[in-house]
Amino acid sequence: MASKAKALPAGWSLILDEVQTRLDHAIASVNARIEQTSAANAPSHADERRQEIAQWSDRLRRLSVYLESAEQIVQSVDELLQKEEATLRQQIETCQSLRRKAG
Repeated sequence: MASKAKALPAGWSLILDEVQTRLDHAIASVNARIEQTSAANAPSHADERRQEIAQWSDRLRRLSVYLESAEQIVQSVDELLQKEEATLRQQIETCQSLRRKAG
């Protein structure tokens, strides 16, 4: 058989009630301080976030402009290389044609 748990000694109920009251008071006090701190810090924290987002937005905008510029440069170089390749292929064909005629 399982033994039954003994009841608390006399007076313990009052001690536990006092502990519970003190814990409730401490929790209420901490919650009040958290609310005050949150209320005081909320605008500055939100402002910091807005500034951070604005900075990242500006960086992304500058990066986008830079990438567009780089893409234009790459396109120009690609077009130039295509023209040069066409010129070289034409010169190779001319050289091969001359070899056949000379040979």
